Amino acid sequence: MTLGEKIKACRQDAGMSQEKVAELVGVSRQAVTKWETNQSAPNTENLFKLAEIFGTTVDFLLAPQETGTSPAEQIYDLYKREEKGKAEKRRRRLKKNLLFALAVVGGYLLIYLAGRVFGAAGRPASVLGWLWGDDPGQLRYLYGWLLRRNIFWVAMAVSAVPALLGKRYFSGTALFGFAIALLLGELCGPHPAGAAYGHSHYGWAIWGGIFAFSVVMGGVLEKIAGGGLHLKSRGLWIWSTIFLLGVLAVVFVVRAGAPAAFG
Repeated sequence: MTLGEKIKACRQDAGMSQEKVAELVGVSRQAVTKWETNQSAPNTENLFKLAEIFGTTVDFLLAPQETGTSPAEQIYDLYKREEKGKAEKRRRRLKKNLLFALAVVGGYLLIYLAGRVFGAAGRPASVLGWLWGDDPGQLRYLYGWLLRRNIFWVAMAVSAVPALLGKRYFSGTALFGFAIALLLGELCGPHPAGAAYGHSHYGWAIWGGIFAFSVVMGGVLEKIAGGGLHLKSRGLWIWSTIFLLGVLAVVFVVRAGAPAAFG
């Protein structure tokens, strides 16, 4: 008998369904079905669980087959396949994380170029000056402020590095929050009272508030997505509503709290 046939026979002798065995082992029913039909084999940990559940031994489940391989050899073979599968999963996960991190960096570079195209103001510059310059007379206030203080690149690192660790929802939220914060900061930043504070521009406060809020909400989304994320899930809709209201609240608070002109 093969390993799968023995698992099936032991399950039937114990009067258990596949669902019950799956529940006791901690896997899906489909996994048990694949074991019994020899489409896959349980890893070493699950093999010992099965032996305990059926009241038998691993040696019995792995009794020498027609090939003459001993239980020890079969356990070692299962262990090697298990480790190989784990290594392959790690490689795929690292590749996905790296690609997503590069996508986040690419998103920031697109924002950077968009800022150069739509955020340029004042006197014209050379091609290199247009691409790399941070002259206050060349760039709009908020966009130029983020570049001159290197906040733009720090924010990019804050967004991209967690993606390398698998925090893709966090990174995506931070990138989206940065873009929205920059847009709303430029549109809603100028203070009509003409206060000297912030050069009559409160975009920095709007950007900072929204980006910080996005970082927090990115962490919350990672928690929500722990068990899987679906577009129709109630948690996602609640999160989206809170995110939208939070962004609007930041703009309202900054605009309403902007001090009158002074100095």
